[in-house]
Order: sequence, then structure tokens, then C-alpha cells
Amino acid sequence: MGKSGEKDRRPLKVAIVGSRGIPGNYGGFETFAERLGLGLVEKGHSVNVYCPRASSTTDEKEYKGIRRTVIPNVPLKSLDKLSGSALSCLHAAFSGCDTILFLGVSPAVLAWVPRLTGKRLAINIDGLEWKRRKWGKFGTWYLKFSERIGCMLCQRIIADSMVLKEYVREEYGKEAEYIAYGADPVTADDEGILDKYGLKKNGYFLQVCRLEPENNSDLVIREYGSVETGLPLVIVGDAPYSDSYKVRLKEMADPRVHFAGAVYGREYDVLRGNAFCYIHAHEVGGTNPSLLEALAAGNCVAVLDVPYNVEVTDNAGLAFSRERGSLSGLLQDLVDNPGGMEELRHKAVERIRSHYSWETVIDAYEKLFIGLR
Repeated sequence: MGKSGEKDRRPLKVAIVGSRGIPGNYGGFETFAERLGLGLVEKGHSVNVYCPRASSTTDEKEYKGIRRTVIPNVPLKSLDKLSGSALSCLHAAFSGCDTILFLGVSPAVLAWVPRLTGKRLAINIDGLEWKRRKWGKFGTWYLKFSERIGCMLCQRIIADSMVLKEYVREEYGKEAEYIAYGADPVTADDEGILDKYGLKKNGYFLQVCRLEPENNSDLVIREYGSVETGLPLVIVGDAPYSDSYKVRLKEMADPRVHFAGAVYGREYDVLRGNAFCYIHAHEVGGTNPSLLEALAAGNCVAVLDVPYNVEVTDNAGLAFSRERGSLSGLLQDLVDNPGGMEELRHKAVERIRSHYSWETVIDAYEKLFIGLR
């Protein structure tokens, strides 16, 4: 076998920077870091996930074969991810890894450091983080600047949606590699868990999101308030540093709205898998994990009609606009005429199986990393 073949067979040494750590207990990047890490470890590679201390649930140095490097960070809105990502990037630059994967753009402003030390760099830019309304002028400028630096210095740019791939081409004149996010078709029935939340199978509307303005829980609550139904609206999720927004949501909500807070593990699987309809109102981001998980659970899904969401659902979901009455009319029609929902549920699962399998995602990242050598 030639040198190139031997090169391809050597185990990878990958560092993952930019998540809040593993095991995943917060959001999409954390789940992604865990699933990708486990998949690469199963293939014989070495993976190190950087875990900011403020969000770390354990001090263990290893999780299911993945190395955990716990990094100090400042638990303040403006410095949380920035401080942890910066220190992770610096540490990884002088570590034994050969490849660094940046999750999101916040650590990429320091990408020149590991580039100088000979590391091979890839960045999953996620969505357009700089567009989130929670950031002030400096935060918006910093994230946009870091996005630009990452796209300049990283040898591979990864977009998890075709919309983002086109954005990178138009904004930076570069070709991103499309690799989707993944989800597992799963059913989880448990009347005991539903009873705990006062719910019935197929007896509630569901929204899962961080309680931040870009996820539009205020729009969902407003529109739901006009729907004539006894089915409650359950909102699963929380967010640090968003207290004023959360107060406003609770002031808007009528008694039928239940705020379940952050829910993980089997309870989360049961809640997302037994809804009458899943409502997805995210407006910023690429391929959103909670939307994929809702489709994978066989839900009837209604999405805000931004390009990212419509790309994911294709013909397996329903779409609504920001216009007053759009979502409420859609939900009222489902309540009054539920006959077509089973077909949508079937299409949802098939959409995941055909386009968003974890096996395909992990294989694509392995191929990309090997190609960086």
C-alpha cells in the first residue's frame, strides 16, 4: 500500500471546540459533539471535547471513550462562550490533536494560533449567530468578525444547510461543504411521564426551544391564544441570561400554556414524541436539531416559513408566516380537521431516514477530516 493509503488509515486525533461540553445537557451543539465524538471513537479515532467549567456537569476526564478537557470560563452573558472558546482554542493549539473542529464562529477569532502551530482546521458555522437580537453592538460585530476570520483561516467550512452553503459562497466567495445534522427515528410512550406533566398522548401542542427572541415563543403564544381548543400549549426549554424575555412570555400566556422548563433524556423523548402538533418558530440558524428530532419522532410539524426550516421539512410539514392569524388559522384547522395528520407523521419519519441519519453525518465528517491531512 502507498503512502497515501497508510496516511488515510492512521487514527485521527480530533479536538472539538465551541460546545458547552459533554455529556450533552443544553442544546444542539452539545448533542452533536457527543454523537460525532462517539461515532469517531467507535471507528478507532481519538476525540477530545473541550468542556467549559460553568456548564460542565462532571469533572470526569473521559466520557464513553471521549476525552473531556474542562476549561475555565466566565459565567456572564457577554463572556460565557467567548472566554471558554478562547481558552479552548489556545489549549488545543498546543495539544496533541492534528485537527480542530470549531462548532460555531465564537472561537474562530483565534484560529490563527492553531493554524500557526500546524493544526488542520474545520468550522461548522452553524447559523448566523450575529443576527440574534440578544447581542449588543459589540457582540454582533464580534460574531460577524469571527465568522469572517473563521471562513478565511479554516481549511474546511461546513454548512449544515444548503441555504448556509449559498450564504458562504455569496458572502466570502468560498465553497462550504454541506454536511447535515442528524436525528434518530424514535418512539417513546410512557403514560407515567405524561401524567407527571398533566398531559395525554396526542393531546397538546409543543414548542421546544431556548427562550430567546429569535425562537419566537411570543409569536406562538400570541397565535395560540386565538385557537379554540382545550389542548394545552407546552413550551419546553429555558435560557440563561433571558430573564426579562421569560417574564414577558409568562405575562402573555393564558392558563392553557404550560412552561415545562428544560427537560432532558427519556422525559424529553416522551414529550416530543406524543404531541398533537409540534410548532417550530426559530428564525436564525441552519438545520435546527429540535426540528429534526420532532420530525424523527413522527410529529405533525408546523414551521415558521424561513428558508432554513422549509429546507428541512420539504413536503413533510406545514408552514406559517409572521402575519397575524397565519399560525392560529393553521392550528385551528388541525384541531377542526385532523384527518391528514397521519400522512404528515409518516412523511416526517421518512424525511429523517432519507436525509438526516447520524451514520451518514459521522461518515461525512470522518471523510472530511481524513481529507484535511
